[in-house]
Amino acid sequence: MLPTATDNGGRLAAIIPTGLAALALGHDHSAESVLATATGAAISEDSASRFKPAISLLPPLRSLVILVVDGLGSSNLKARRGHAPTLSSLAQRRITTVTPSTTGAALTSLTTGRLPAEHGLIGYRIKHPTQGIISPLRDWDGIENPRDWQLAEPLFALAEQLGVRARAYGRPAHATSGLTRAILTGADYRGGDRIADRFAAAHRDLASGEPTLAYVYVDELDRAGHQSGWQSDAWSRRLEQLDGALADFLTGLAADVGVIVTADHGMVDVEAHQQIVFDLTTPEFHDVVAVAGEPRFRTFFLEDGADPQRFAAWLDVTQGKRAWVATRDEAFAAGVFGDVYGPGVRERIGDVIIAARGQCAYYTTDDEPASFDLVGQHGSWTDEERGIPLLLGGALAGSGFGRAVELVAEARR
Repeated sequence: MLPTATDNGGRLAAIIPTGLAALALGHDHSAESVLATATGAAISEDSASRFKPAISLLPPLRSLVILVVDGLGSSNLKARRGHAPTLSSLAQRRITTVTPSTTGAALTSLTTGRLPAEHGLIGYRIKHPTQGIISPLRDWDGIENPRDWQLAEPLFALAEQLGVRARAYGRPAHATSGLTRAILTGADYRGGDRIADRFAAAHRDLASGEPTLAYVYVDELDRAGHQSGWQSDAWSRRLEQLDGALADFLTGLAADVGVIVTADHGMVDVEAHQQIVFDLTTPEFHDVVAVAGEPRFRTFFLEDGADPQRFAAWLDVTQGKRAWVATRDEAFAAGVFGDVYGPGVRERIGDVIIAARGQCAYYTTDDEPASFDLVGQHGSWTDEERGIPLLLGGALAGSGFGRAVELVAEARR
């Protein structure tokens, strides 16, 4: 049986549309029209009435900051809240990330307002129609037009239409990457090697007084988690660095600047003895022609004509106590990736899915040796991996923004 989620990432996808509506209120634009455009709804009296309850909860903003902390799950933050007094002091809601709970899928949903079934970056490793199994995080060579692979338009251009400049702050090495071109189109990119450098650059832009939508990306916690585990001292030190930089950033922030802190996924630690390795040369895997996904969320591509139900049944018998098993058709029918499908998206993941629910990870004999060194992992449907925070500060502190995000997500269903 597939797990249930409150919205399968709908609230994550609603964050920027709702933030743009608050910016519209602050710049004498129609918040209803902005929300309709950002969510893909037709601009009509019906859409205006559907979004009105959410808009009534929003404060008008001159500028908005969206801090995205890669790998900061709600459970992870709660367990280490003593290392993060500033983050822990902010009003917090737990929301649910997308399926799979992985960076490329989640960040794309955040910046486009669309779920993975619609935008197409539906996993860590997925099937390209001509290039085989590739990763949206790094494999963009030969994809000249990013919109041919990532199917949804990022929402930053809407900020420009409101008279609000859009800026993105991240590592310099990410400035011209394929994923950056695919999900941050419309935002001017500013590089900063350290967490503090990115906050400082955003603070300078906001201090100029010019209306700004600032997207600040921090991936240091995710890196530390993969290498050492989220329960490690290295992860806690990165959390402390983030928290200190955020405290400095919030000091002296103008009264009409809202701050949102969220994440793409949480993380679980898997030790070497908890790794399960499938030998693809055994008879059980005779019909498997390719394996995609990642250790916590694997998808298997089968030979044409092979029966997915038969292979899924074998996986369920052998792994059902520590994993969810489903066919691709079952997962799409359940709407776990979203209810609107982009062209060719279904074929990007395998015929059969296995998602770890226990303290384990699934490898194959064909995996790269370095992948076995990962400690912190994610991708599956556990509460620790799916649960992410929605924290509010600045002009959004004490506002109804969190509830407005929920209402926007509900209105677009």
